[in-house]
Amino acid sequence: MPLFVSFIPTEYELIQGFFELAPISSNDVVYDLGCGDGRLLFAAIGRGAGRAVGIDLNVKLIEEALSEAKKRGLEDKVGFISGDVLDIKLSEASVIFCYLIGEAAYSLKPKFEAELRPGTRIVMEMFPVPGWKVKRTYVIRHGSETGYREFYLYIMPPEYNPE
Repeated sequence: MPLFVSFIPTEYELIQGFFELAPISSNDVVYDLGCGDGRLLFAAIGRGAGRAVGIDLNVKLIEEALSEAKKRGLEDKVGFISGDVLDIKLSEASVIFCYLIGEAAYSLKPKFEAELRPGTRIVMEMFPVPGWKVKRTYVIRHGSETGYREFYLYIMPPEYNPE
């Protein structure tokens, strides 16, 4: 998958949006596509996830995230993969987090449909998956009066919007 955007991390005060839509348990394997510095994965482990995996094209960010996992003593619970998400199997995920632009969500749609097990939860930040019906939406207001972040929940297999 081409590099759609540069690293734009989810602000720490907005991370809860993912967990509002997809509460985590010790049975969950959480994947973050475009994981950057790993902040969502560390939050998932802190909320009780059994394991977490981050994927990012940016080798430097992956190295930093691995270093942070080591500092926190989480190497056995959090893994990071430097590579293209389209080349990496996602089938073990029970929860997927994404903050990628709409074009990326569109590109990932066939991969999600082919690889993810029924019941897998996908939470997208700001950009819904085109053609899929949203199960639930969560909005966080922040910053200015007009500032907000929207999160979208999907559960596999997806329901489709009527055309």
